[in-house]
Amino acid sequence: MAYVPINRPVRVATNLTAMVFEDVDINLFELYAAVVGGSQPGLIEGRTFRRCRLQGPAIMLVSAGVTFDDTNFGDSGGDIRNLLLRPMGARALGTIPMRSCAFENCEFFNVGFTGPQHVLDMMAGVPTGPGAAQ
Repeated sequence: MAYVPINRPVRVATNLTAMVFEDVDINLFELYAAVVGGSQPGLIEGRTFRRCRLQGPAIMLVSAGVTFDDTNFGDSGGDIRNLLLRPMGARALGTIPMRSCAFENCEFFNVGFTGPQHVLDMMAGVPTGPGAAQ
């Protein structure tokens, strides 16, 4: 299946603690606050996102079990590496951590991505630009 642009009107997700999201728009910080509870450390785990628009500003920490299928990672200026950030230490504080989440035919807006080196290497290989599979 190929990525299909989302051309529907804005539809804000009303239940941010759901396990499955379909055809909704989600602010990543609001999702994090709803799932984790605000001030305590934690992560978003085991969620499925289908045909969703996810927006920042945010940096998503991509960890074990996160998959992207037919995803538009956002405006990269023609180079996906513009959306990738490498942690300088052992931790990536201030990020939105995700584990075992699936993103199917989703779009990201104003979101950067970080994670272990093998994740960054995999994401750096995603083709961008006109006619590229996203």
